[in-house]
Parts: sequence; structure tokens; C-alpha cells
Amino acid sequence: MTSLAVEARKVLPTKINLIRLRREERMMRRIRNVLDEKREVLLHYIRSYADEYNRYQKEVFSKINEVFSEYYVGLSGEGLERVEGYTGGASDTLEVEVSSRVLFAVKVPVFKLDKSSIPPLPLPLDSHPNLISSFLKLRELLPSIIKLAEYEETLRRLIEELRNTQRLINALDYVILPSYSETIKHIRNILDQRLREDFIRLKMLKRKLEAMAEVKA
Repeated sequence: MTSLAVEARKVLPTKINLIRLRREERMMRRIRNVLDEKREVLLHYIRSYADEYNRYQKEVFSKINEVFSEYYVGLSGEGLERVEGYTGGASDTLEVEVSSRVLFAVKVPVFKLDKSSIPPLPLPLDSHPNLISSFLKLRELLPSIIKLAEYEETLRRLIEELRNTQRLINALDYVILPSYSETIKHIRNILDQRLREDFIRLKMLKRKLEAMAEVKA
């Protein structure tokens, strides 16, 4: 956006250019006001989503800790080698459907777990009860973990949009608008100087004409 800045030396100092630059400067100030409003709305969304994300993260992490506590009890009862033997052939990937929605002009993701891609329970039914229970609870938690990832990516994109918006505001405040003000001032000074020079020339011409008229008389 800094390419929108103008250079006083490259603009012809004419009234038409002065009018055009003043009109463009007003437009740039309106854009700046719109960007400022956008920044405030983005900050509101980010704060709101951050609060919601923190609450949801604590809830999910608490459940994950419970699952792993139960898993370690089952692991100690079943034995590491037997558990690795059960789970060695299980799929370690999940399929997630990714779509998007628009949140205040920002494209944010929507993640949906494909439940058919969740592997079946890789444990025999006579395994340690805590081990089976932890696997079942983890399966139930998978949609919540995917939702947490959606929150994180949404926050990342909102913050990135905020940074881009702030960069545009900074470009307007420190480069573009000052260049317009400087160029408008430069042209106005030249036009004022020309006006004074024209006034002096007209005054001198008037005196010459008066003098010539007196000589003829």
C-alpha cells in the first residue's frame, strides 16, 4: 500500500492536481477510519475467541489428563510389551473434513472429524479395564481435540488479519497521508507564489499603462 504514496517533485503543480490530491487525501482518511473500525472489531473477536479457547482448552486438557492417568494404571497392569503388541498395527492417522466460513471478512476453518476413520478398539476384551476405558474415553475426546485445533487456527488467522490491518494503518499514518500533506502543501505554496508574481506583474503593467497614458496626454 506504500506504493500509493505520492512524491511532490513528480506531480505537476497545477490547480487540477491540487483538487485531485485533496480529494484522494479525503478518501485515504476515510479508508483509514474504516481500517481503524476493523481493527477494533478484530480485537473484540480475538479477545472473545481467546477467552473461549482458554476455557475450552482447560476443559479438554483436564479430560485428557484423566484419560492418561487411567491409561497408565492400565499400562502398569497389562505390561508395556503386551500393549505395544495390541496397538502396533493400529492406524495412527485420522481423516478430517476441512471447510471454511467467513468471520468478519476473515476466512476461518471448520474442522469435522470423519468418525469412520477412527480405528476400532485395538485391545482384546480381556485387557485391563482401565486400559480399555482409557481408549474408549480417548475416542470420545477426539472431536473435542479437533475442535480445539479449529479454535487455535481461527485465532491464528484473526491475529494475522489484525497484523495486516495494523500494517495498513501504519502505512497510511506514517507514509501515505504525510506524502499527500507534503505534496498538497508544496503545490499550494507554488500556486500562491505564482499568484503573487502575477499580481506584481499586473500591478507593474498597470503602472506602465498609466505612465504611457500620461505621456500621450
